[in-house]
Amino acid sequence: MTSPIRHPVVLWAQREDIIYLTIDLHDAENAEITLTPSSIDFANTTDGDKYAFHLDFFKPIKADGYKKSATGRKTLLVLDKEEPAWWPRLTEKSGKLNFLKTDFDHWKDEDDSEDEQSAFPGMDFSQMGGMPGMGGMGGMGGMPDMSSLASMMGGAGGMGGLDGMMGGGPDDDDSDDGEHDESK
Repeated sequence: MTSPIRHPVVLWAQREDIIYLTIDLHDAENAEITLTPSSIDFANTTDGDKYAFHLDFFKPIKADGYKKSATGRKTLLVLDKEEPAWWPRLTEKSGKLNFLKTDFDHWKDEDDSEDEQSAFPGMDFSQMGGMPGMGGMGGMGGMPDMSSLASMMGGAGGMGGLDGMMGGGPDDDDSDDGEHDESK
């Protein structure tokens, strides 16, 4: 008797110009993946079980230039969209596929992407690591440095004369064991 064909969990996310597809199936490094501009077919046998799925894309992709990264646990595909645009869904037909889920590890909203680009146009913040050439802040005009503040305190490095505070000295009379003064 042949085993039924199962669907692996497929996660998806997008940017304006690419689609991320993560196939969550172990030992799928040698899976059969067939990409056309309008669809993807996946098939693999793992531990004697057959896994497969077919998806029709919302809009065309560039089938010839995809990137694949397979590990022992999952396979990541990066697909280039034919035309840069945000898709309302991955598949051509609307409706829920129980094996297809949103990949929140790769997800970025359309609004988030626009905010990053328009907040500071022309600025490349990746080049600002450590603010090279800025040097230290130097002294603040008119403010004494810490060593002169310490000398103003009479050379005391700390607050002396507090040996009996907080129950640390021999004069600790704050005990509930003995008599209480109830006179008023």
